[in-house]
Amino acid sequence: MRNLIIGIAFAFIAFVPRVQADDASDRLVIAREIVLQSTSEDMYRTALETTMPLIRNSFQVSIPGATDAQLDEAMDLMMEIMMSTYDDMIEESAGLYASRFTLAELEELQAFNSTPLGQKVLQELPGITSEASVIGERLGTEAVNANLGRVQAIFQ
Repeated sequence: MRNLIIGIAFAFIAFVPRVQADDASDRLVIAREIVLQSTSEDMYRTALETTMPLIRNSFQVSIPGATDAQLDEAMDLMMEIMMSTYDDMIEESAGLYASRFTLAELEELQAFNSTPLGQKVLQELPGITSEASVIGERLGTEAVNANLGRVQAIFQ
């Protein structure tokens, strides 16, 4: 009897990590599909393109005398470099989803994304995110400008 209990205990111990590993693997697979549903290479490129003017301006300020041709070339290179991170971004984003949602929740999210409303959310999300970014930038600028005196007072 004792040997039977020990055998069952060892079988249970051996089984639990495999189930957890399988669950984590399944979560990652579904999470990757969810990320791919919501982020295409074109959408990634568009998001990066919105940051390029800020990077260009930063280069222009930090590299006095840079010509427009040099800045254009640098921006093309920066876009190439940033686009090379697309696959890594997908994998790491999938890891974020997999670490925050259970397998059941991921399956439910994946099912939702397949509905007409889910498809609309996926279609509208980039525009909403872009507009929200502009709103955030505007509100942040207004808040900083309204309180610039308070910030400057720290340095006097």
